[in-house]
Amino acid sequence: MKHVNLETFEALGDYIDLLLDAICVVNPQGEFIYVSAGAVRVFGYTPAEMVGHSMFEFMHPDDHERTRKTAAEIMLGSVKYDFENRYIRKDGQIATILWSARYSERDDIRIAVARDVTEQRCIEQERQQLLEQLEKLALFDPLTELPNRNYFYQRATQALQRPSDIAIVYIDLNRFKQINDSYGHTVGDRVLYAVAQRISQSVRSQDTVARIGGDEFVVLLERVQSKSTAQAIVNKIQQALATPIKLTNYPDVSFDVGASFGIALSIEHGNQLETLLIRADNAMYQAKRHSPT
Repeated sequence: MKHVNLETFEALGDYIDLLLDAICVVNPQGEFIYVSAGAVRVFGYTPAEMVGHSMFEFMHPDDHERTRKTAAEIMLGSVKYDFENRYIRKDGQIATILWSARYSERDDIRIAVARDVTEQRCIEQERQQLLEQLEKLALFDPLTELPNRNYFYQRATQALQRPSDIAIVYIDLNRFKQINDSYGHTVGDRVLYAVAQRISQSVRSQDTVARIGGDEFVVLLERVQSKSTAQAIVNKIQQALATPIKLTNYPDVSFDVGASFGIALSIEHGNQLETLLIRADNAMYQAKRHSPT
């Protein structure tokens, strides 16, 4: 390696240190030959503890391979402004480091500025988790953990834009009100959750089961090739709900909910979602009028 005037980096490091960053100079072997005083703040080590050591001694092992690849790209002339990896501080904490780096062919060294962005990334992660929670609240029913009406409408609208046919199935429980009145809402909620699980386990992976309110559920059956295909899935759901539900706290009680079904198919009734929903809803109510109480 060519001789490098480290005093130049010392002087520059004093200024960069005011910006809360650290200057790092690395030789082709990946060893630190200069680290500014900001290293204590960024890495948790003093410059003396880092100089002469490979950067991989301080780096999180899961980031070694990715960093080696990036370092090779820099030495081929690529300039990196936003590369991130993780270092393990002296106290054992993991820090996320944002790097700006380039290669000096004249001196055969890599020069980089390191910034600790751990706190920012934690805030971003918390914000993302909050957004995901809010999205889940907006699109999922908290009681049954099924998609809600909004989510169902989105999926059904998308499905109707595809060339394949769909079916809409309305499901209304026949004797849920009696269970709620006799045993209370806590038991009723657990029964609804059990019903949701049975319906979900009876459909295919591409289908969507949603709770649209109270004891009403709706199922979107995608890529339905015929009416018999839809009816076969509905029969499977009927069989699943025909078996009385048992709850842990009520071992001597069997909750027979019963259910009424209504089906509408795009191959028969067109591709207007509202029309399909109305037809399925009407069919379900006709079935309900003829079902035993």
